[in-house]
Parts: sequence; C-alpha cells; structure tokens
Amino acid sequence: MTVRYDKLWILLIKNKMKKGELAKAAHLSSHTMTQLNNNRLVSMSVMLRLCKVFHCDIGDVMEVVEDE
Repeated sequence: MTVRYDKLWILLIKNKMKKGELAKAAHLSSHTMTQLNNNRLVSMSVMLRLCKVFHCDIGDVMEVVEDE
C-alpha cells in the first residue's frame, strides 16, 4: 500500500496557498515537504498539523491506495 497527497495539493490550490506558506503554517521542515511531494509516509503529528491548518480530517489531505 502507498499513500498519495493529491488531496493536499488540491486544498492548497483551493485556498490559494503556496507550498512555502503551508510549510510555515504547519511548521514543516524542508525534509517533510520533500516526503509529501514524493508521496512518502510522514508522521501522524505532521498529518494532524496539516489538518489543523485546513480545519479538516486526515482523509481530506491524503489517501491510501493498493499497490498494483
């Protein structure tokens, strides 16, 4: 199984926010942003900070998909 953060990037566009602004608002390091950009796992605390920024649920920023 893998994760995808496509929903996160859609939220960014809808909120007219840039990735740098998100990193600052959610207190994310450049390493964490790279992990998100590459659809790699991040910690639950990162997910919760993202949800706090957008006032949403985890399922609104990511999805888990079956490997083919």
